[in-house]
Amino acid sequence: MSKVTIIGAGAMGSALVVPLITNGHEVRLWGTELDNKIIRDLKNGKDHPKHKYPLPKAVKPFSEEELPAAMEDTDMVIMGITSDALGMIFERVVPYLKPGMIIGSVTKGFEYATDGRVVLLPDILKEKLPAELKDSISFVFIGGPCKAIEVVWESPTSVCYSSANLEAAKKLQATLMTPVYRVEANTDVIGTEICAAMKNAYAVGLGMAEGFKKRKGFLHNNTKSALFTFAVAEMGILSRALGGSLFSVYGLPGVGDLEVTGEAGRNRTLGEVIGEGLTASQAVAKMKAEGITVEGYPAIRFGYLMAKQLEQEQKLSLKELPLLAGLYAILYEDAPAYETVTILLQQCTGAYKQ
Repeated sequence: MSKVTIIGAGAMGSALVVPLITNGHEVRLWGTELDNKIIRDLKNGKDHPKHKYPLPKAVKPFSEEELPAAMEDTDMVIMGITSDALGMIFERVVPYLKPGMIIGSVTKGFEYATDGRVVLLPDILKEKLPAELKDSISFVFIGGPCKAIEVVWESPTSVCYSSANLEAAKKLQATLMTPVYRVEANTDVIGTEICAAMKNAYAVGLGMAEGFKKRKGFLHNNTKSALFTFAVAEMGILSRALGGSLFSVYGLPGVGDLEVTGEAGRNRTLGEVIGEGLTASQAVAKMKAEGITVEGYPAIRFGYLMAKQLEQEQKLSLKELPLLAGLYAILYEDAPAYETVTILLQQCTGAYKQ
């Protein structure tokens, strides 16, 4: 059995404790300074405050100052940190890494590289490795339709593990896979990660259709289904431009994750509030005041900026991404949601070519 250290005691990182313990591994759950209450509650035998549900008793919680103990003789590391803090926290972990180690990551999104370009998070992690470890550390990126609480409940779930090193993906797959937590392994890191990042952005749009129901007093399922279809098409365009596979777009990381994200969660909620009539700036301020961070909000901006980079490199045209451009206008220019989405359906219908 392996010793596995999970970095970050938030919802998804903590959820992966369940399949790991089921398979008999030693699991250390380390919390950042933002996780102090979570770790304190777990050490006192209480439920995880985010899941409102007990984690297996065998998990070993470690507080912020106990990182050296949490990393001692560990075999694998899984990063469960929010996208905006991933690079900073990974820098703390790097001194404890050893050649040959596998690093898993459930974090999804974009960030600025040191050269100022917008990149996917795998590039941020690789950038943080010292030269002597760059060729010996394998990263595995986790995508697919997976609500954290359902992993804790052991609801049947299928996900995707992607790595440039297929053997590393298969090793992490074997470490976590159970009869109810199923894992497919592949090498399409780009396809998996662009879907993982952009589904948060497009889920905001799906949420708007839910808000339109309340605002107008009748269903907008036709609108939501059309937006879903256009979102999948645009994830495919972005994946292809970056060198990813359409297989991931039409599989668990793309269609699968977009569907479950559009059904419930913070990204859908932001879109729903906007759809009901608030401007985007009002909706974002409202959710921030409630302590809610919405990853889809910055994902729309980062995705739009990445698309502009790709346009400059002549790998695509922004005209191929009318839905992304429209969401950017709604979220960052306070364009009226209902009127903009109506125009978007006119622009998007028939716009996507093979």
